[in-house]
Formats: sequence, structure tokens, C-alpha cells
Amino acid sequence: MIVLPRCFRQLLALLIIFPVISASYVAFAQEEELKAEEVRIGVVDRQQIMRDSEAGAGVRNEFEALEQTFRNEIGTRENGLRAQQEELNRQRSILTPEAFSDREAQFALKVEEVQRDVAEINKQLDAMLQYGMRQIDMKTIQIIAEIAEAKNYTLVLDKTQLLMVNTDYEFSEEVLTVLNERLPKVEITLTEEGTE
Repeated sequence: MIVLPRCFRQLLALLIIFPVISASYVAFAQEEELKAEEVRIGVVDRQQIMRDSEAGAGVRNEFEALEQTFRNEIGTRENGLRAQQEELNRQRSILTPEAFSDREAQFALKVEEVQRDVAEINKQLDAMLQYGMRQIDMKTIQIIAEIAEAKNYTLVLDKTQLLMVNTDYEFSEEVLTVLNERLPKVEITLTEEGTE
């Protein structure tokens, strides 16, 4: 039997214990790193939220009502133009070519005016709809961020960008409930310059 001096025994014990302690520390550090890198995923369907929200339904209803009002107004003006065109065609045979040409030019100006008005109204209606939906979307994103923070989600994805998703990750209904409480209606108006 070999007898080693005491300092060699201590050195040998350290050499045996050090790798065991090092391995334990590395394993512990890797476990902590995995915990730190854990990704919590949430999924929302923003299109569904916009479609199903009370504010979204209100914006669409208001848009459709204004659109119908303007469609009726333009229809009345178009009917008036048709009547004027028929009258102009009846007068063709009794008017001099110069007088007919003048009235035809005046009629063309009226048609152009109606076309400009239709284009402007369509532009204003589109701007109004976009403004309303943008207000809802901004509030939706704010609510998504609040819920994601409360649930410690590190990543939130839009369901429309995913092929498949486990429904356990989805929290669209929760967002919709909060959105309906905080933003039941969006005020939108049609102005001369378009909406704000």
C-alpha cells in the first residue's frame, strides 16, 4: 500500500471533487439558462376581433348608412341628368347646331360635376372607414400588449399568419371582451376634406 503525504491526498481529493462540482454547476447554469430562454406564445386573430367587435360593427353600419344616403342622392342627380339628356335629344331637331352644341357642352359640364362629386364622396367614405378601423386596431394592439404582459407572453402572433395553431395559445376572445368594454363605439364623421 502506498502512503501519500497529506497534501497529496488533499490535492487528489480536490482533483476528484472539482469535476463533480464543475459538472453540477454547468448543469445548474444550463437549467437556469433554459428557464431564462423559455418562450411563452400567445395567438390572436385581429381580423376576427375587428369583425366581431361592437365598435367595428358600428363603424361598418355607419359607413353603410352614409354610403346608401349618398347613393340615393347621386341616383337622384343621375335621374335628373338622364331627363336633361332626353330633353336635349328631343330639342336636337329644333335647335340650331350652335345652340345644340352650347347646350350639349353645358350638359357635359354637369355630368363631369356629378362624376367629380361621386369620386370625392367615395374618397371621403373610404377615409372615414379607414379612420374608424384604425382607431379600433390601435386600441386592439394596446389591449393585446397589456394581456401579453399580464400573462408573461414573450411572443404574440397573428392567427392569420399561421397555418396551424393549438387553441390553448389563443386569447382573441379575451381581447374582444376587453375591447368591447373600453371601446364600444368609434365616432366617425364625413367632412369636406375627408376624415381626420
